[in-house]
Amino acid sequence: MRYVLALLFCRIACAIHATPFLAVGTATTNLILTVDDFAALHHTQFQAFDPHDKKMHQFAGVAASEVLARADAPSGEKLRGQALRQIVIFRARDAYAVSFSLADFDAAYSDRTIFLADKEDGAPLSDTAGPLRLIIPGDKRAARWERMVTRIEIIDPDQKR
Repeated sequence: MRYVLALLFCRIACAIHATPFLAVGTATTNLILTVDDFAALHHTQFQAFDPHDKKMHQFAGVAASEVLARADAPSGEKLRGQALRQIVIFRARDAYAVSFSLADFDAAYSDRTIFLADKEDGAPLSDTAGPLRLIIPGDKRAARWERMVTRIEIIDPDQKR
């Protein structure tokens, strides 16, 4: 009986880690990251003042630019001309969405790093904040600090869908 329970537990744990965690879509790419895929990305520890609760927090997360690069979003010298009109939309489990210009994530255009955090104050995000939380250091209002992020879309507003 213990063997069956252990096997069942292992299957559930494997299924959780293989479940899509974050989807990133472009006109030509549909990247799916699992929990393990996201955990393997380079994480940065950083402090940021949360405009929601008016407190400093220690976050751990991945630069959104790294995730966009994995989906082959233009950056660096390729981010010019028509590529500059691309929009990045972050969508949450609760249907909330915020958008940015693709240039907002490129070091040639901005000194600010926008993060997808998966930990706050050393602990995984709660169910009401995770699986990922968009952190925009320096934003004076909290409206773009999106919780429950599950999908990123990169679109060209002039391209027919």
